[in-house]
Amino acid sequence: MKVYFVRHGETEWNREGRWQGSFDIGLSEEGKKQALDASSQFENKPIDAIYSSDLKRAYETAQFISARTGLKNIIRDPRLRERRLGKIEGKTSLEVSQLLSMNINLLDIIGKDLPVDGMEPLKSQFDRASQFINDLRKSDYKNTVVVSHGVTIGIMIEIITGEDFRMRKIGNCEIIEVVV
Repeated sequence: MKVYFVRHGETEWNREGRWQGSFDIGLSEEGKKQALDASSQFENKPIDAIYSSDLKRAYETAQFISARTGLKNIIRDPRLRERRLGKIEGKTSLEVSQLLSMNINLLDIIGKDLPVDGMEPLKSQFDRASQFINDLRKSDYKNTVVVSHGVTIGIMIEIITGEDFRMRKIGNCEIIEVVV
């Protein structure tokens, strides 16, 4: 089975460098343009199913792909959500560093459990991703689009290929093809 992982288009918070986590924010105008451009990559591909995180930014991106492919049913799956970041959602890395009185960088936030109220444990995000991949492998689909979030996609790719998810930054509307 071919899986086309697609990260959602840009949001205003992406542009501002704010950590979104599971906060439900929609696409910016630039994000809509990115989603439209990305959808053109699927125009002549036989797609059997489109899965999407249930968060707005991913679902809106999936709608562009749905319109391009003619596949009307988008399967919303909360397991495809980004990690819940608790009280640091909406904050920049500098604000998080100040809040926690420690120097925080990208790898600290995406690859570790920090002492943050409401932050989802990394193991929980891996468990959700593993369950989704296992269910996808049991399906009869041959070509599937999965619209999700950067870290969640990275984790799913790690589950499939063994590639460390922390070593790959996935851009807005980047498409990554993987054989499952």
